[in-house]
Amino acid sequence: MRAEGKAIAYNFPVNYTSVQVEELQGSLVQSVKKINDLMEFVGYQIVGREEIIRQSFYALLTGEHQLLFSRTGMAKSLLVRQIFTCFDQAVVFEKQLTKDTMPDNLFGGYDIVQLKRGKLLHNVEGSLVMSDFAFLDEIFDANDMLLRSLLSLLNEKRLINGEQQISSPLSTVIAAANYLRANEVLEAVLDRFLYKSYIPENKDLYLQMAIDLVYQENHGGVVEPEEKIDLDDFSSLKEIIKSQDIVIPEYVLFLKNYVVRKYAEEMRAIDPEKPKFMISDRTSVKMQNLLRASAILDYRTKVEDKDLDQLYYLICMLGKDEEKNHFSTILDTARKYFGPDKEILEDVLQLIRVVREMKRPQKNQKVMQSSSINQTLEEMENTLKEKGGLRQRLHNVTKRVIPFPHKSEAVKAAGTIQQYCDFLRNMAIRKETIEIIAGLEKELENFQPADR
Repeated sequence: MRAEGKAIAYNFPVNYTSVQVEELQGSLVQSVKKINDLMEFVGYQIVGREEIIRQSFYALLTGEHQLLFSRTGMAKSLLVRQIFTCFDQAVVFEKQLTKDTMPDNLFGGYDIVQLKRGKLLHNVEGSLVMSDFAFLDEIFDANDMLLRSLLSLLNEKRLINGEQQISSPLSTVIAAANYLRANEVLEAVLDRFLYKSYIPENKDLYLQMAIDLVYQENHGGVVEPEEKIDLDDFSSLKEIIKSQDIVIPEYVLFLKNYVVRKYAEEMRAIDPEKPKFMISDRTSVKMQNLLRASAILDYRTKVEDKDLDQLYYLICMLGKDEEKNHFSTILDTARKYFGPDKEILEDVLQLIRVVREMKRPQKNQKVMQSSSINQTLEEMENTLKEKGGLRQRLHNVTKRVIPFPHKSEAVKAAGTIQQYCDFLRNMAIRKETIEIIAGLEKELENFQPADR
């Protein structure tokens, strides 16, 4: 543990979106309560699927897609339809795919007038393209041509068909399948479904009895909730989740990245037949939205360490308990492993953010408030009080707000921070902490501030 001083708090001023979070507090709480109530409602109607339902709502809240995989007859369709009944004013598209399904069955029939002119343009009204949500059943029964044509719509939320390019309101597709087939197109499609669930056969007698009772109540159909969530309110909540103003502490991001890397490495070692197992950078970055959604559902506007527990909903194939257990073990081990270096990591990770601000082009600069700088200087002074004037030199080059008016001042600040890194490195215990510090030191060696 650190012998002297304490972690440094860099307080960047909020921007307009953060202010919106404050102003929307009342309606935000109501929207979150509705979602939590609706998850509970769906869980009562679809027995034994609580985790999958929560995963579905994570997909919906983050604007991602979900794949449900199981043998035939596991009520996947009923589950999806019940979830989609929770949204008021939402346009839902549903289609069971076959090998004969053609693009016009999804994207709309071809415009006859344009067809006579030799152009294949879809009339998208009422199609998948203009829907808010969609359920695609038996997705892997579709031919490769159709699956390939889906890729841009799933990933970019745009229909791209030659000269016809249309932005789509499509937020989340939930797809179902009862088998997998391997080829390059299928791999690309699977990559678009960030959330995946395997629904095992249910042999529990208690759950079977509960399912029978629900079937008698509902006659095997969906039940309309008494109170739905308005699609506009839900969309506003999604925008807040996707904003950068639901704060994620740097230390939480560091643990996330470490656990993701460790999990991928160990999964490759456990299953030699899957040497290509990886978690892409795109997927890793999008985990931030899951962390924000977890915080919001707990009525918080700041992510905490405990939200990392929810990452298995995205990293693992839900329903594969061995994957979930392995992830939990890695996360718990990481927390204990980095405990002795936590304060050091918090300091250096926040310094990384400061250096990035110093390198940001002036016209895009965020401005650190003088009060925040002064508070930072006072806290760092306790740590460096025996360093013979190092604290004073940092104060001299940062007494004005960032961005620095002159390159020379930014260069001086970089040099002072580099000396502070040396101080932290000498206290670090874990090799990964030293690796992070070394990375920042390397960037500082070649530091070139933005033009002023």
